[in-house]
Amino acid sequence: MRPAKQRWEAGQVVNVGFIKDLVVKARVLTPGDGRPDIWALWQPSTNRFYQFQPHLGLTRVETLAEAMEA
Repeated sequence: MRPAKQRWEAGQVVNVGFIKDLVVKARVLTPGDGRPDIWALWQPSTNRFYQFQPHLGLTRVETLAEAMEA
């Protein structure tokens, strides 16, 4: 398995698909549900928040709290 090209840690800048320059705000663990963990992301240039689950997609949300909901 190759190491990830992006650093998925709080404060790091990542790209998801065509959405660029997203700041990782938090990782929300989802133990026991069999789904990947959730990543709360923020795009400073647009002041938009996103919730990302690998293999399940990226969703735009209104607030950081909403992005962190499991």
